[in-house]
Parts: sequence; C-alpha cells; structure tokens
Amino acid sequence: MNDANRDTGEADLERLAARVAMLASEGGEADNAGRAVGVLARRLGLTGGDLKRIFLAGAANAPDGAERKRLEHELALLRQSLTQIDADARRTVRERDLLRAKNDRLQASLDRLRLGAWAWGLMGAGIALVVVSAGAWLEPTSHAASPLVADEARGDHRAAIVRPGGALLFRAPERGGMPLVALPGGQRVVVLRLVWKALYQWAEIEAPGGWTGYVLTTEINLS
Repeated sequence: MNDANRDTGEADLERLAARVAMLASEGGEADNAGRAVGVLARRLGLTGGDLKRIFLAGAANAPDGAERKRLEHELALLRQSLTQIDADARRTVRERDLLRAKNDRLQASLDRLRLGAWAWGLMGAGIALVVVSAGAWLEPTSHAASPLVADEARGDHRAAIVRPGGALLFRAPERGGMPLVALPGGQRVVVLRLVWKALYQWAEIEAPGGWTGYVLTTEINLS
C-alpha cells in the first residue's frame, strides 16, 4: 500500500477507532462497530498490527468524561427523536388507511344515491307518460260515449234570455259541429229541456224564426 493510501486509511481508521471507543459501552453497538472496522480494514489492506496501533491511538485521544456524557446525551436525544418520528409515521399511515376506507364508503353511498335518484326519475317519467297516455286515450272516449242526461222532461217549457255576449245554436249538444245560427244578446227563447254531455250542461231551445237546437246554459239566463 502506498503512502497516500496509508495516510488516508489511517486517518479514517483513527476516526472510526475514536467512535468505537465511544460506542463500545452501549449495548449491541460494539459488534456493529467491530464489523464496520473489519470491512474498512480489509478494503484498505491493513494488518492486525496496524489496527492495534490505530485503536490504541484512538483510545488515547478519546474524549474526557464530560464530553462523553454530552455526546451520550445527544445520542439519547437523537434516539428519542427517531422513536417519535417512527411513531408519528406509523400513526400517519393508520390515519391514511382510515381516510381511504372512509372515502371508499362515502363513494359507495354516493353511487347508491345516484342510482336511486336515477331510478326514481325514470319511474316518475314512466308514471307521467302513463297518465298522459291514459288521459289522451280516455278523454275522447268519454266524450263520445257520454250519454245525454236529461235534467227535465220534454214539455216542461220555460222562457230564457240570451246573455249579452250572444249564444251559438248547435244541431246537437256538442261544440264540434257547425253552429246553426248565432243568437243575439237579449233574444228570448223557449227552453224545452236541459241535458248534460261531457261535463257540459246544454239547453234544448226553440228560437224565433223556427230554429231548434242546443245552446250552452252558460250563454242564457234561465227564468
């Protein structure tokens, strides 16, 4: 080994020997320090005699009692800090796992709510469609099938007056056909009978000029 390598190796081993002198008294650290010195010595090509001289020199330069206590105190603080950091890291991991589980549960609940809202919306749309379809199907049928319901028998004639807005006279009691004539407001007519059809009340009347037909009772004033 050349001088440069010998100088570098001895300097490294001196520092390591000093650390071994401080750590050897701590439980479990003497073995680790010895293995570290052996690995470094083999790498530098040192002999046992070289190691002995270096360790003796390191022991002679070891710190005094006060300095050693200070270093041991700092080492204890470092160990305590490391323990606290490790505990904090473990707690953080647990909290992260709890948050992930909570997030998964919330996501599952949200998915169920969305599915339920979608199902209710679809059901409501279906019900509305059925109601509209049923109404469209029933309305013309009820009009067509609605019978004439007479309120009064034929022959119970009474007078009536067409209201100021006038009235339309139809051949049948339904507004879908062409009116026979438009009766002016104030016109006197004779009511032959009252009938109901498709929720509307009609009056069968006789009007001047020989007209006979039906007008809505909302367009005349019955006496």
